[in-house]
Amino acid sequence: MPKIIVISGTPGTGKTLVAKKLAEKLKACYINLSDMVINEKLYVEYDEVRKSYVIDEEKVKTRLREIAKSCDILIVDGHYGELAPRELVDKIIVLRTDPLELEKRLRKKGWSWEKIKENVAAEIIGVCTVNALEEHGEDKVYEIDTTNRSPEEIIEEIINEVLIGKAVPGPRIDWLILKPLEILKKYLD
Repeated sequence: MPKIIVISGTPGTGKTLVAKKLAEKLKACYINLSDMVINEKLYVEYDEVRKSYVIDEEKVKTRLREIAKSCDILIVDGHYGELAPRELVDKIIVLRTDPLELEKRLRKKGWSWEKIKENVAAEIIGVCTVNALEEHGEDKVYEIDTTNRSPEEIIEEIINEVLIGKAVPGPRIDWLILKPLEILKKYLD
C-alpha cells in the first residue's frame, strides 16, 4: 500500500522547498496541492474577497488516491494537506515559523498587508496543526520550527527523528506562549 507524507504549514514556512528536497532524498513522488487544484480545476469557485479558491475536498482526496497508486511514497505539499486520504497518510509534518519572521518572508513575496495578517494570524493560532489533528489524530501529526534553519537541517530532522519514530507527535509550538502578546496583537486585531 502506498504511503503519503504530508508537508503542511502556513504559506511562507518553507513547505515547498522542504517537500521537494525531501522527495528527492527519499526518491519519492511529489505533488503540490495548490498547483494540482488549480491545474486540474478541483475547486468549486474562486472567492474574490479572500483571493483564493474554494476547493472541492472530495475531488482532491480522490485525485490523491489515484496519484498515490503509482508511488511507493508520495510527498504532498500544501497548507491544507490534512485533506490527504486518512488511510494513506503515514505522517503529517507541519512546518511552523516565528510570526515576525513569517511576516518578513511574506512581505518579501510582495503580499498585501491583509493576506500577511490573515496568514500570520493562522500561524499564531496553529490552524494547520489544528486541522491536521482534527482530521488525522495526534499520533500522525508532528511540528517542526523552521525559523532560522536551512532546508537541509529540517530534512535531517524529518528523516532522523520523525520518519523513524524518535520524534514525539502532537502540537508543541505555541506562539501565544513563546512571544509577548503585545508583539502579536497587530496580527490578531
